[in-house]
Amino acid sequence: MPSMTSVNYYTFIPDDQTEKDVYLQAHGTKFDGRERHVVIHWKNGTLGDSPVTQLVQLSGIRGKYAYDSLTPMAKIRNSATMDSHTQYYLGSFSREERQILLQLAGNVEYESTSTINGCRVWMRDLLSAMVGRDLISEETFDDIAENVPLPERRDE
Repeated sequence: MPSMTSVNYYTFIPDDQTEKDVYLQAHGTKFDGRERHVVIHWKNGTLGDSPVTQLVQLSGIRGKYAYDSLTPMAKIRNSATMDSHTQYYLGSFSREERQILLQLAGNVEYESTSTINGCRVWMRDLLSAMVGRDLISEETFDDIAENVPLPERRDE
C-alpha cells in the first residue's frame, strides 16, 4: 500500500477556474552547496486542515529524472514543513496562465539519465520560458536564479 506522501490527490482535489497564487519553493532556507530541490506549486484546496497543492517539478535523482506532463500531480502538504522552505512568489495566475505554465514545463528538454543537469537547471529553463511568455518578470527570474541558485545548462 502506498504511503500518504506518494498518493496523487489531483483526482479528488483538481485545479479549478479561480485565480491562484503560484510559488516556487526551494528546499530549506539557503543553498548549502549541494543539491537543492525546487518545485512550483499552487493550492488546489484542502483535505481536512491540510493544503493540497498542485506540483510542477522535475522529479527523481541524478541519473533518473522524470517529468510527467500528462498526469497532473497534487499532494497533501504540511503547512509547517512548507514554512521551513524558501517560498518565492511568482504571481497570481489565471487557470489559462497555469495551463500555459504546464505546457511550458512539458516542453522543457531534459536528459533523464543526466548526472550534470538536474531539477534546478530544468527549473531555470522553465522560468526562462515563463519570462518569454510574460508569466513572470525578468526581475523575478533574476532574483530566483541568483538566490536559489539556478545554474545554467551545461554540456552532458
